[in-house]
This record gives sequence, C-alpha cells and structure tokens, in this order.
Amino acid sequence: MTYEKLIQTISEMVNNDLIYKKDLTLVYEVDKNLYRRLDEHFFYKSNDKDGAKFEPSDDFEVEMGGIIIKFIKNEKK
Repeated sequence: MTYEKLIQTISEMVNNDLIYKKDLTLVYEVDKNLYRRLDEHFFYKSNDKDGAKFEPSDDFEVEMGGIIIKFIKNEKK
C-alpha cells in the first residue's frame, strides 16, 4: 500500500453514503518499512509548522473524514 492508495481507499469510503461512518475504525497491519514511512508522513502532515522532530512511534492512528485509521506494525511482513 502507498499513501496515495490509502487516500483513494478512504476517500471512496468517506464519499459513499451507504457506509455508516460514526464510530468506524479501520485497522491496517503493514510491514515495518511502510509503517515507518506512514508514521513519519502523518507526523509531518500534522506538525508541519511546529518545528517538531519526528520520533518513530510504536503505534499511531489518524482521523480522515470521520473514520479512525489505526496502523499496526507487522514485524513478520
């Protein structure tokens, strides 16, 4: 999965009125390399003007269009 594919998938869900989104949580289990890239990408996207320095996290989640997306690192992949 790439960031672009993730955005495309979430956009489809957000724009589909047949999907009930209240309290909806998606969980993606991704390999450790993609996990780190997504973690860093979302960190800087939400902290772009704070001058904050990225520190890898063990878990993270983001909210997009009312949907919570949790990312889990799969060490085996």
